[in-house]
Amino acid sequence: MTDTTQDRPVHEIFDPSSADYRKCPYDAYATGRTSVPVAHHEGFDEWIVTGRDELDAVLRDSSFTSRHNLEGSYPFTPESRQVLEGSLFFQNAIYNVEGPAHTRFRTLIAEYFTPRSLRRLTPGIQKISQTLIEGLAEAGRGDLLKDVAYPLPYTVICDLIGIPAEDRETVKMWNDTWLALQVVPLGPEQQLQAAQTVPVYEAYLRDLLHQRALTPTDDLASGLVRAARDEDPVCSEDQAVVALRFMVAAGHETTTNLIANTVHQLLRQRELWQAVVADPSLAGAAVEETLRYDSSVQGALRVATEDRRIGATELSAGARLRVMFAAAGRDPGWVEDAETFRLDRQGPPQHLGFGLGVHFCAGAALARLEARIAVETLAELVPDLALREGFEPEYLPGGFIFHALSELPLVRA
Repeated sequence: MTDTTQDRPVHEIFDPSSADYRKCPYDAYATGRTSVPVAHHEGFDEWIVTGRDELDAVLRDSSFTSRHNLEGSYPFTPESRQVLEGSLFFQNAIYNVEGPAHTRFRTLIAEYFTPRSLRRLTPGIQKISQTLIEGLAEAGRGDLLKDVAYPLPYTVICDLIGIPAEDRETVKMWNDTWLALQVVPLGPEQQLQAAQTVPVYEAYLRDLLHQRALTPTDDLASGLVRAARDEDPVCSEDQAVVALRFMVAAGHETTTNLIANTVHQLLRQRELWQAVVADPSLAGAAVEETLRYDSSVQGALRVATEDRRIGATELSAGARLRVMFAAAGRDPGWVEDAETFRLDRQGPPQHLGFGLGVHFCAGAALARLEARIAVETLAELVPDLALREGFEPEYLPGGFIFHALSELPLVRA
């Protein structure tokens, strides 16, 4: 039997390859939430979870594992799969496992994102942000994504990890290719070419770890190689490589799009942008509202390790679930006036933008800090910022994971 919502097949409503879904997945979430909050997608053989209660149940239940969270959304050809199976592409990353191993690894990573660490990073983030935005202000126009939203968090995470400046352009190319394997429906030849870059990227990261073993510093790569070579190792060297690869992506990709989505929402409603210009302390509220209203991270994959019941739906062990975090932020049963972007919301965050439970994003505070500083600095240095006349937003392919603008062209009004 094919699940349907309002007489439409699930695979038509949740179609990440369609331009309409890429532009606004929230209509699909609303349909799923009110009709089939746990809906079976025959095309992917996955369950799309959009109900607030159902999301909460899955994310708090340790029998749903995130071990497979970074597997591709689209099938691999035999040739591509052979290459990827010879790499660490399918490696169970230590941050995606459950139990004591996850706790120990998370404790290690958390040291780099403590309030004290963020206070140390703040002046550097402010300096980078100011330099980038001064360039945009002087030019009088530009693409926020290319000129500010990408280089700011990417520079910060590369500094934190310890990636040399001369390698960062190449690492960015490898990172983008690795992500494309997960969320873009590539043709067979493209997919194979992309797959062949994965072991090359991993070899670079392994070499970086070896360098830090010889000449350690206070960066994350040094911390990981120490953890892998300790008498009671927190992780293996392979897991350290996988962790570095994930940290490069998670440390900038989602924050880049959070900054862009925030500025886009503010400039769509000039009165909101003017409010932030008049009171830059509202920048934090704008970032938080974007996490609710138009999060750069839409969802993640969970796999049932045993038979479970979620809401009215019986799931067998091995069932794959797409838990759509972003659906919760638009749930009118949880959020008042959920379809309106507002800066005056009170109380605790009403969103799942950073996940929930033991896999809550370890870098959430850094992402919030970077996005807030970027918006504050824009409001201070370019108060007359505006969207380019006639701009119609287009979105990159993001599978069921990302919601990312392809560009955000700005001018001084």
